[in-house]
Amino acid sequence: MTDNYSAHPTTGADRGDDFRRDASRDASEVTLDDPGGWGDQPTRGIFWPSQAIAVGLGWFSDFHHHYATQVCISFGAPLRVRTDASGPYTEQRSLIVGPHVPHVLETTGIPCFVLWSESRALAALARHLRITSASELPALPEDLLRVLRPLLLASGEQALDEQAGQALLSHVLTTLVGPSWDEGPDDPRIATAQSLVTPQFLVEQSQPIKHLATCVHLSPGRFRHLFRTEMGISVQSYLRWRRLYTALRATTHGASLTEAAHAAGFADSAHLTRVFRATFGLPPSRIFKNSHAVQFILGAES
Repeated sequence: MTDNYSAHPTTGADRGDDFRRDASRDASEVTLDDPGGWGDQPTRGIFWPSQAIAVGLGWFSDFHHHYATQVCISFGAPLRVRTDASGPYTEQRSLIVGPHVPHVLETTGIPCFVLWSESRALAALARHLRITSASELPALPEDLLRVLRPLLLASGEQALDEQAGQALLSHVLTTLVGPSWDEGPDDPRIATAQSLVTPQFLVEQSQPIKHLATCVHLSPGRFRHLFRTEMGISVQSYLRWRRLYTALRATTHGASLTEAAHAAGFADSAHLTRVFRATFGLPPSRIFKNSHAVQFILGAES
């Protein structure tokens, strides 16, 4: 941990107040092997357009990589992770995975908190820890974990709805990277381009990158370069992530996998399944179909 990154606990006026009141145990009294009543609740996931969280018992994610930065914190046995499909596993209590870092994650039956975020500040933290730790999948600094553990343990002991999830999301990201976690791109042309990527756009535009470049008065090559500079990832990766979110949203409104694929601009359900598995390491049926063990809901769009 360097002076560039430190814990940012929020104040009493923040949206996480309800959670902090529930997290009555002092951080020094919380043990990672004390998951409380997590096993009594289904794993609950909440997806927003740019972020997602999951709280509860984990699952196995095969070799994959994604555009979002991922954070995972265990409250039971250590997480088992590796950076290729057949290499040895390492065990650790937490990890932060930067954009497009390939990994396998085994958390089956382990009570844990998982966050996926497009936050540029979180991606910068992942890069920093990756360099300073000389690890592709670094653990979070202990001072941050001491702040987060009581809050996250409390969240696992209740049925998490969208409002409580939003408060938890905000508190966690503020703790990790400060209040600027939700800042958008600096260049207004990239912000404009992002605002144009709607479900209708994803379906209707056969050349989406060229169209976006034209809308912001740039050549396709210059637009690609500027987008990567601003966002840290390619515009293709961003569009793929938006298609997956759009498909997820369609299924929560009753669409079949085939209908969801077409609504998001995929060729068919097989195309959606391939992209989803490559991005998350598990089939879409695990996310799109609620069960007694895993439940996913959609958060409000900003």
